[in-house]
Amino acid sequence: MDGASPDRSTVAARPVETWSDAVMGVDLPRLTRYLTVRLPGSIRPPLRAMPLPGGRSNLSYELCDGDGRVLVLRRPPLPLGPGGPVPVPAALATPAPETSRSDIRREYQVIRALHQAQGRAGRVPVAEPYLLCQDASVIGAPFFVTAKAAGTVYRSEKQCAALSPGQARAVSHGLLDVLVALHLVDVRAVGLADFARTDQFLIRQVDRWDRLHAASASREVPRLARLAAALRAGVPAGSRVAVLHGDYRLENVVFDLASVGRVNAVLDWEAATLGDPLVDLGLLLTFWEGPDQPLNPISSAHTRTRGFPTRRQLADRYATRTGYDLSRIGWYIALNHYRVAGLLEVLHYRVKHGLPVPPGLERAGSWVGPLIEAGLTALRENL
Repeated sequence: MDGASPDRSTVAARPVETWSDAVMGVDLPRLTRYLTVRLPGSIRPPLRAMPLPGGRSNLSYELCDGDGRVLVLRRPPLPLGPGGPVPVPAALATPAPETSRSDIRREYQVIRALHQAQGRAGRVPVAEPYLLCQDASVIGAPFFVTAKAAGTVYRSEKQCAALSPGQARAVSHGLLDVLVALHLVDVRAVGLADFARTDQFLIRQVDRWDRLHAASASREVPRLARLAAALRAGVPAGSRVAVLHGDYRLENVVFDLASVGRVNAVLDWEAATLGDPLVDLGLLLTFWEGPDQPLNPISSAHTRTRGFPTRRQLADRYATRTGYDLSRIGWYIALNHYRVAGLLEVLHYRVKHGLPVPPGLERAGSWVGPLIEAGLTALRENL
């Protein structure tokens, strides 16, 4: 474990009534005693907590102490059980093949490495890490604690529609430019050279999603085999290695309130790994809608309003800033369509067998066919 002291100037921005003395997944009395020892002078009891939205597997909670200082705690998902909550599965975002969704240590490791290398205002900003606890007896699971990143996360259609065209463009460019900065990080310089396997990265990605499709098969999915075969037959010969976020989307970035387009922190690093950076870009483009496009059922960021760039414009900006060849970007987009389709098939399987799924994802199986077709189109047309 290692620790730092929280910024005493951090004050809760939410009304007091939103905090609770008891939340599922965090033993607040034990946590309070632990943090009082590990962060001496920085926490004044009592601690209250509030579950946060976002995150597709590991869970996030805001912690508020007696002086109104706010921290964020991340822990693995809660187990499924009778009468228990249904944790949001990694339905639209999963870790790379060599990682575990509940590996809190790995998520903390990459956040800490980036923060130590760049500082609070780094080109890839992350929440300041305070400590990692791998002792499950404290709250019932390993966890880590970071600072609370101030700002806003654009998760809803209403938020995005309220942006002017210039603001929407600034937000999009800020999002893309931080991804570029991440992919240009010197892996060895930040101490992440041994963070994950890098050999045969792309073929292992295909293998991973092949296995998932096979394991969750509960019906015939038209043209699924064709997409799988095309991906396997056309694996790019890329050898570039970068730090990948693994779930880089608008919903996982905190933007500054005073300076539109400035990113204050990138969240949810549970899927981080090392590999071909175009896998990250392909996922961003998979979830991106762009102006005047049909509604994308797997996207919740609603980037169809005026000012948001097209997928082509985002890709061109990425290519200009990295110098990377995007002539095969369609393969990476198709891979991510195959990936998401497999995860939606898991949800379809659960619904079919009467197992719980998160609200709003009961019809996720109906999205699989269009995703497969969009993946095949990406292979043919490249973007």
